[in-house]
Amino acid sequence: MHLQTLAPAKYIRTGDSDPVPWYHFPVLGHLYRKRVARCISLLPQGHSVLEAGYGSGVSFLNLSRKFDEIHGIDLHERAEDVVNSFRGTGLNLHLRQGNILDLPYADASLDAALAVSIHEHLAPAEQARAFAEIYRVLRPGGCYVVGVPGLNMLMTTAFYLLGHRIREHHLTSEKEVLAAMGRHFDIDAASYTPRPLPASLTCYVYARGWKR
Repeated sequence: MHLQTLAPAKYIRTGDSDPVPWYHFPVLGHLYRKRVARCISLLPQGHSVLEAGYGSGVSFLNLSRKFDEIHGIDLHERAEDVVNSFRGTGLNLHLRQGNILDLPYADASLDAALAVSIHEHLAPAEQARAFAEIYRVLRPGGCYVVGVPGLNMLMTTAFYLLGHRIREHHLTSEKEVLAAMGRHFDIDAASYTPRPLPASLTCYVYARGWKR
């Protein structure tokens, strides 16, 4: 699946850590777009979807191909600005400030949920709460797709070369995230990239789970 995006200038940068400019860099931008498109490809068709940590909304155009309503929460306070950046696209957006650990949605009110590069920023002790909250707001048979980067020597080196200390920002490994996910959801798809490398050196993991 190709990630359809707005023109770069249309996106609202929601904070200093917002990676939206990276989506249009050579090579690196391709990798950033690919991880979002891959996660969305794992979602089923449905009426409503929640994206936890939607950022500037780079996923929204593709999500609109599968869902009538797009809901989103994020820690930043620029929900209205992000909605305005999509004016004229016809998207049915419902964005608000919120935290994955305490979702402002009713029980069993959404068909699916998505979190791309969110769970690694939560502490290991917070994972159970996050997955329990997503589980709560999904309807029976609801789907949750998670994308999370690997936490290993290869990724630590790559981030160091980009000027970042990965372990200051990525608090939980992909193994811990998948273990916590499996305690709440039936995981029927989990893939590691790049494929030639062993799972212990993965750059990114994609996982899909279903509400029991």
